[in-house]
Amino acid sequence: MNQSDNPAAARRIGFISAISAFTFWGFMPLYWARIGFVPAPEVLGHRVLWGGLFAWAIVLVRRYRMRPPAGPAASPLLPRGRTLGWLLLGGFLVVTNWFFYVWAVSSGRTLDASLGYYINPLVSVLLGMVFLGERLTRLQWAALACAVGGVLFLTLRVGVFPWVSLVLAFSFGTYGLIKKRAAFPVIHSLAVEILPFILVALVFLGYLRRSGQGSFLAGDPVVSLLLWGAGFVTVMPLLFFAIAARRIRLADVGFLQYIAPTLMFVVAVAVFRDPLEPARLVGFVFVWLGLLLYTLSNLKGSLFRKFLP
Repeated sequence: MNQSDNPAAARRIGFISAISAFTFWGFMPLYWARIGFVPAPEVLGHRVLWGGLFAWAIVLVRRYRMRPPAGPAASPLLPRGRTLGWLLLGGFLVVTNWFFYVWAVSSGRTLDASLGYYINPLVSVLLGMVFLGERLTRLQWAALACAVGGVLFLTLRVGVFPWVSLVLAFSFGTYGLIKKRAAFPVIHSLAVEILPFILVALVFLGYLRRSGQGSFLAGDPVVSLLLWGAGFVTVMPLLFFAIAARRIRLADVGFLQYIAPTLMFVVAVAVFRDPLEPARLVGFVFVWLGLLLYTLSNLKGSLFRKFLP
């Protein structure tokens, strides 16, 4: 009996995969902190190079070693026209997101990264309203108001505009919007998106190597292994996410996605000892309240209808 004949087994695999993906992302700051002394542009270069090669290896193995999907449903190796344009724009956004995420962790701003990924679902709601014409419920409007209130409180009361959080939230939120415009398999789309950046990364890392400024193969084998492994830790959670997205409801994925920023928050406070002043905590509470309202708005349309008369 295959998984399509056993919905319960498929759903169980989907939940395990989703939890694995978001747990992977949540603990990822520990990985980047281990090579925090390596400049963020160099780390990004290795992440793009090895992540891109790893993604293309998966795409090619799936395409030529396994039985490919039959008929017109099979995806072309490289899309054309508007789809390719959307994917390349998505590549710019995801590479930007990767850079500021690594930079935030290596600069002792993991809490800012956590806040950014907490805000991200609400940013996605806002972008859906502006660009897709999606209508917001009252709870969703209230959720957005709480998020804006949290940002304003951090800016006015703490005196620090959370620009890193907003860059992470809007870059990834816009990336998600583009993925809606260009429907393509997850890993395959990632491979196409960062294809031009692989060349840039190769040239940049080659320059660092020749000038003696690079950290890869420069003495410490552990550092070299971690830089090479940047591709693996980039692509693996996306693989888990792709498995989950095909097997469980989008509402379930939306609920489980809070695992990642919550784990980032715990790592930032408990492991990295990032300062969490009371005023800053209030800003987080605003955002958490917004997320609670956002979750309730989703449940109201599904769970409530299922159990209430």
